[in-house]
Amino acid sequence: MDSASGIRVKDIHGREYIDALGGAICTSCGYSRKELAEAAKEQMMKLSYAESWSGITSTAAIDYAHALSEFTPQGLGRFFFVNSGAEANETAYKIARYYWATKGFKEKNKIISRNLGYHGLNMVSMWATGIPRFQGKLGVPDPDIVNIAECYCYRCPFGKDYPGCNLECADALAQAIEKQGKDRVAAFVAEPIYGVSGTICPPPEYFPRIKEICDKYEVLFILDEVMTGFGRTGKNFACEHWNVTPDMLCMSKGMISSALPIAGVAFTEDIFQGMLCSESFPHLHTCGAHPVSCAVAKRNLEILIEENLVENSAVMGKYMLDELTKLQEYPFIGQVQGMGLFLGFEMVQDQKTREPFKNKEEKKLAKAILEEGVIVRPGGSRIQIGPPLIVTKDDVDVILAAIKKAVANFKV
Repeated sequence: MDSASGIRVKDIHGREYIDALGGAICTSCGYSRKELAEAAKEQMMKLSYAESWSGITSTAAIDYAHALSEFTPQGLGRFFFVNSGAEANETAYKIARYYWATKGFKEKNKIISRNLGYHGLNMVSMWATGIPRFQGKLGVPDPDIVNIAECYCYRCPFGKDYPGCNLECADALAQAIEKQGKDRVAAFVAEPIYGVSGTICPPPEYFPRIKEICDKYEVLFILDEVMTGFGRTGKNFACEHWNVTPDMLCMSKGMISSALPIAGVAFTEDIFQGMLCSESFPHLHTCGAHPVSCAVAKRNLEILIEENLVENSAVMGKYMLDELTKLQEYPFIGQVQGMGLFLGFEMVQDQKTREPFKNKEEKKLAKAILEEGVIVRPGGSRIQIGPPLIVTKDDVDVILAAIKKAVANFKV
């Protein structure tokens, strides 16, 4: 790609495409926003750098934290700013272990995650990621990371059907905590909606049950909202769909429309006070809480609010989901799911058996959609869609027309 503006990108040959994936589901306010460039320039001319680990910070970081605290779920008003989603998750694991250590539980250091989850490819996050292909040949798994069964109703790992399943996938967390010992488990981490594994949504009772289990066993609950945060699902954060507030919430991507590197962990006052009353938290980054990134992220947040992009995500997402669901008239289209502008559908050999294709048919379909001028993401027998939140109904109609044409002409 050579240039981009709004929801459209242009390649080196001058051909223009609608990016219905929003980069890596991250350019929420669109490409090449003049306002973000101006915010970066203004901050660079004022204060281009400030270290953030020896009691010094910048007014840009403070101003952003204040603005962000009005946007995050109530109770999550303390922040640690880093540079990427993987760093945010690693920071959350470290905070969890440190929190328990300051309370005298130095052995309470295990992290439980889920199969199919993706949390980045730093060493700890890589093992918390429940997708084997990302772990490659990197040795013995981290013994302090425990994976439990995925929440995937369309392909239930327990062979059950929702709602008669009684949320066995959620109860797997309680069983894992009891097996490891509650005095050994520091935290549970999950994506509200699976991202890299293909926009897989949970039933509405799942995360409330998860929260109950975490509270019962005194395990910190970490939600990885790197992909789902900042209006992507039609709420400020996906956890708001189920009225669940985690102990820590990881964020990046839509936080700044990926115009610059920034990420963060939001956490409760209880966790903050626990860290404050102990010796210095041993965690720092040269570019953490970078003033330029903070200034641009604040302007990005203002755009989200000024242009009602969270509401637009909900409205356009509902329209797009309704239209995509009609694709199930084709025998090779299986489950269609999504919340807001975080959508996807699965390709199957048979709708009744739900058997997935084994020869990467989703890549062939994504290529056909690309030939119609629209970018989507193939992977794991699924097609994923996540356009910038500025998308209009006219834009959505163009995206849908390209997908429908490619599906109608597709030869299995």
